[in-house]
Amino acid sequence: MVFFFALASGLTILLLVGYWRDWRRVQRQPRFCAPAPLPADAPLVSILIPARNEERAIGRSVAGALAQDYPQFEVVVVDDGSTDGTAARLAELANSKLRVLAGQPLPAGWVGKCNACQQLGETAHGEWLLYLDADTAPAPQLTSVLMSYATAKNLDLVTVLPLLELGTFWERVILPPFLGMITTLYPLERFEDPQVRPDQVFANGPCILIRREAYEAIGGHGAVRNEVLEDVQLAQALRRAGYRLGGGEGFDYLRVRMYNNGREVAEGLMKNAAAGYRSGGMRSGWIALRQFILALGPYWILASGAALLALGSDTLGWSILALGLGSLVVSLLLWGWLYRRLYRLSGWYGLLWPLGMMSYLLIAGWGMWRVGSGRGVVWKGRTYTG
Repeated sequence: MVFFFALASGLTILLLVGYWRDWRRVQRQPRFCAPAPLPADAPLVSILIPARNEERAIGRSVAGALAQDYPQFEVVVVDDGSTDGTAARLAELANSKLRVLAGQPLPAGWVGKCNACQQLGETAHGEWLLYLDADTAPAPQLTSVLMSYATAKNLDLVTVLPLLELGTFWERVILPPFLGMITTLYPLERFEDPQVRPDQVFANGPCILIRREAYEAIGGHGAVRNEVLEDVQLAQALRRAGYRLGGGEGFDYLRVRMYNNGREVAEGLMKNAAAGYRSGGMRSGWIALRQFILALGPYWILASGAALLALGSDTLGWSILALGLGSLVVSLLLWGWLYRRLYRLSGWYGLLWPLGMMSYLLIAGWGMWRVGSGRGVVWKGRTYTG
């Protein structure tokens, strides 16, 4: 009986340490603040937006890009073979600062987004390239904030964690645990440390500011042409080449709606799952296991205590139940705080964190199986097999 109590106590301690580390990690993430004044002759920034079947979102993204308060910028959009009303929506947004390109056919060995981003980089005129996803909503200060941050810290790449807009039930349930795993795998607060290994940094695809000189030195998106997680691989290629990276929370300056329903969540995460495991290697597996234990550990302890009570071990059963209840309360307080702090949603959603974690792992496992079996996964009309 002493063994069972020691085992439950040890798991409880591990859980509490894990929750404390997650809280501390979020507290230590850098946050962007109001920019320092920029000179009128500030470097030209090219705001680059790849778009494929983005009729629903492209208007907000382009309008926000055109409304930047930065002194010198251009906006370039590539319509990457859209089959919906993206082209017509872009035509409605005609502006002297906006150029719209017709995307070139996808070459063999290239992933669609990489091909679109490479075309944007080649046609851009700016000393700095600001890649934005078509589902983002940039505030007018975004470019100024990023350029001020990059200049002050002498960085070659700056990435942003935007405010993630979560509209439907499954978006709110699955995406926060998934993103918690990503920021645990790639701790943002350590990016500027030159001692951090390349495989421990990433860039967040919705918003990447990169110095053109550095981008061209590594071959642009051509260096990651066949990568589904091109943002992660681009940042890691830059770190390997000796360039400086940084990033932070930019909730006041950028919003993004990644998916719009549960089906899109599943398809999007399946697309990334196999590529994510390949990118993160064994670290990805360990982080997934860690997050799984943190999500379900309190319930395992509670179930063990209940089982012991059913077997007649009252003292031991109640003791283990107390441990489980204590760890559960701490976990729910943490998850509720994360929902309020990172997503501006009710803390009651924290009750669903374990469901979200299990759902993500099932989606990821299914996606990896489909890729591994050669079936691939489909996203925006294209099939990804690796």
